[in-house]
Amino acid sequence: MFSIEKKTGKICYLLSAKELSIAWGDNPFFWSWKPVQGSRFLEVAELRTVNWLEIEGKISTQILTPNTLYEAYLIMNVSHRAYGLDFASSEISIVIGNKVEKGKTYLYDKEENKLKMGTLFYGNRRETLKMAQEEEDNEGISYPSKREDGWMEIKIGEFFSGKGNEDVKMSLREVGYRLKGGLILEGIEIRPKQVKFE
Repeated sequence: MFSIEKKTGKICYLLSAKELSIAWGDNPFFWSWKPVQGSRFLEVAELRTVNWLEIEGKISTQILTPNTLYEAYLIMNVSHRAYGLDFASSEISIVIGNKVEKGKTYLYDKEENKLKMGTLFYGNRRETLKMAQEEEDNEGISYPSKREDGWMEIKIGEFFSGKGNEDVKMSLREVGYRLKGGLILEGIEIRPKQVKFE
């Protein structure tokens, strides 16, 4: 989905879940594809169960506004039946040319997770709580933020579009080897970075 940002006149792009490479995304045992109210697409992907989560999107800088600093966001939600998403952080990365930007994020809302931590029901509860607390203490790990449209977004990273034509790879990967489910994936949004003036 292509749009123009009103303030700047620069190009924004939203890759639907169908345009992304999702590990086992075509297997109905692991993922279901269905319409969801409030989505901009006919179908979104809902994670049924998997122990290896890997999502990747690609875009060419040629279709974006040249010489612009862009940000990429994973647009998602979590169903009321979600489980296992609060076990470990996920690795996020953006690759453009020989530049690689990496980080870590969680797939759940920080405040909601505090309520869930007392109700963990799988594996060794004490070990799980300890690992979660250790990760919590690490700085630089991001969390999803709520949007006005009812979805949540996770910043994957930033890239500069330049003048040429380069492929940008944006990915999220979580291989905690614990079963997880309930992630609802709309897509990846690419939009110009907002400059904040003080």
